[in-house]
Amino acid sequence: MWSWFTFFLIGHILSVIVAFGPVFAFPLIAAQAQKDPVHGRFGAEIIDLIERRITLRVAGVVALFGIGLIFTAHVNFFSSPWILIAVVLYIAAYAFAGFVQAKNSARMVELLQAMPPGPPPPGTPPPAEIVALGKKLQYGGMYLTLSIVAIVVLMVWRPGAKFT
Repeated sequence: MWSWFTFFLIGHILSVIVAFGPVFAFPLIAAQAQKDPVHGRFGAEIIDLIERRITLRVAGVVALFGIGLIFTAHVNFFSSPWILIAVVLYIAAYAFAGFVQAKNSARMVELLQAMPPGPPPPGTPPPAEIVALGKKLQYGGMYLTLSIVAIVVLMVWRPGAKFT
């Protein structure tokens, strides 16, 4: 039978898949871009585009569906440590993604767009700023990935939950 709980649950799960599914491909895109610097700019641009147009926007919808779930499941929010922990992790990760990672991603695109076209001369190392920014993006991505995994584990496991 259809209910608001079912609506919010399906919306929440689908929006999680759409928002966060593509980010698991970011390390593969970045690694391929590093192997073939001619395509580095494209790799950075596609990651930045997905992050800004899909991940950050749909992640906001994830939160709205989550709020709907809390209300329709009649969950006592402050008596559910697993939800509290997940929400704190989510807010921290979303803020980091929006204010730090997105800024670094946009800067990487700017730096790569400023590079001369064509392949770099053989044996030429990448500019130091690009290397440093790449490390920041890599570590930021690891933090965000671990946050997503921890939140999903909490949402599935629901330690101490009083509902099914």
